[in-house]
Amino acid sequence: MNNYTLKHPTTIGIEYMVKKFNQAFNMNITYGFFKNKLDEFKKYFKRWKTLMNSTGISVDSDTSMIYASDTWWKEK
Repeated sequence: MNNYTLKHPTTIGIEYMVKKFNQAFNMNITYGFFKNKLDEFKKYFKRWKTLMNSTGISVDSDTSMIYASDTWWKEK
């Protein structure tokens, strides 16, 4: 998943997602709502990826523990 890029769904996927969401929650949401959220998450992911690569800090995906090297701790 290193080279994964998050793209917007196809037209059929958009229609299906919006229809199912509106049925499940009895709402009338348009795809614009989902597009805005996806765009926000993309920005957050880019910031997170930059920070993880530039600071030397990593996160264990199984335990969610944050790890930093001894040299990082000495610098701080």
